Amino acid sequence: MKFSQRLFRFLIGVTIGCLLVYVMFPNYDWLGWLPGKQIRGNILSRHQTISTKAKCEANFFAITESEWKSVLNDGSVNFEKSQTKGEDKTYYLENDLIGVEVLLKDSTAYIQHIQRIGVNTQTPCKD
Repeated sequence: MKFSQRLFRFLIGVTIGCLLVYVMFPNYDWLGWLPGKQIRGNILSRHQTISTKAKCEANFFAITESEWKSVLNDGSVNFEKSQTKGEDKTYYLENDLIGVEVLLKDSTAYIQHIQRIGVNTQTPCKD
């Protein structure tokens, strides 16, 4: 038997095995181990508090509560803008339109900043 035939049969077996595992465990979260998903779950499991500056920024940029909460649920974590060193960690979550900066401290997730992506970030909001 040639190598190409053995490789082809091996790949058929691996494919059938993967399909069986997928069918046997349909509700399993296959990507739950990724860091972005772990961080979003960590943020959502904590008590969320929004700062007055973030409320002002949301009003200034016309961002509703459901819009920025959808970023917390489904947005991607931008690790370049996040600060993960130290005891208190700050994560920057974003989707195509909105960016949210969240500080994780103790058992609370503090929403510090909310902004529209691609828009001038200077606001009249103060701390």
